[in-house]
Amino acid sequence: MIKPFEYFIKENLVRKEIPNRSLAKSLVEKAEVRIYRILKSEIEEKEASIVFEDIYEILRESAQAIMELKGYKPYSHEALISFLWEGKYFSESVIIILDNYRTLRNKSVYRAEGV
Repeated sequence: MIKPFEYFIKENLVRKEIPNRSLAKSLVEKAEVRIYRILKSEIEEKEASIVFEDIYEILRESAQAIMELKGYKPYSHEALISFLWEGKYFSESVIIILDNYRTLRNKSVYRAEGV
């Protein structure tokens, strides 16, 4: 279950700041580079977990860019997903998928599990 965005603010997992347009732009540019790198090469099975992590990072960087434009600095991936949910940027079904991706990415990064 996705926690309310207010929870992340109260727990200092999100801070309210002045909107940072230049950081938002840099995050989008970084995400674009990741997309370009993925699209220009043929993906082999052994690279699947790394490519998945990069795709997740594209989504995370894009969500963080939106948060930066709204004046929020996230310190939690769950906070990003809660922000997207409460802001109605995506449907509930897409939010559930993104949260599942977050879990898979964490297992891949921190437990070296395959995707």
